[in-house]
Amino acid sequence: MHVTPSACEALSKLLARRTTPDRCLRLNTNLGKYRFIVDEPIEHDIVYHFEGRAVLVVSETVARDLWGITVDTTPEDEGKQKLIFRKAKAGEPLEAVRDDAPMVPPEWRAEQHAQLLTEIAEIGRQIQSLRGSTKSMVRDQLQTLEAARQQKWDAIRAIWAGDGGWHKLNGLGAHAAVEQPTTKQPA
Repeated sequence: MHVTPSACEALSKLLARRTTPDRCLRLNTNLGKYRFIVDEPIEHDIVYHFEGRAVLVVSETVARDLWGITVDTTPEDEGKQKLIFRKAKAGEPLEAVRDDAPMVPPEWRAEQHAQLLTEIAEIGRQIQSLRGSTKSMVRDQLQTLEAARQQKWDAIRAIWAGDGGWHKLNGLGAHAAVEQPTTKQPA
């Protein structure tokens, strides 16, 4: 999820009515619908700032659900702007990351991405070799392979979304995935 500067400004205007300065808006979900409520940031929130103040907080879970979505405003019409959710445009970030999140190196993400694409291609070849068979055992194998392929695509999405948390799902642990190469000190 990404929030444009104009959306942050509009959120700041909404917050002008708040009673205490430490409060901000939270993007919340209720029965599949998103809404803004007045709240305070908590430890694992992604925080958006405008003019040095927190204007919006989003939990990592909600942000993951909105991967590839941008919070923006409509063009000013008669002096009014409306907050909207839209698909991210080319060049816009697809996600937001907490400022203090341990970042996974892009090289590691790219390597994992390439490996998963290779695995997806192999699953695709296996599926093609089984297509056309009518035996129920083959159908079960096809369903298993289709599920495995979908899991690989989900893993690719997780690699690039948020903090690259896929390494946590696959037992690598955060410190193993974010280990940076050390540079030699000059003698």
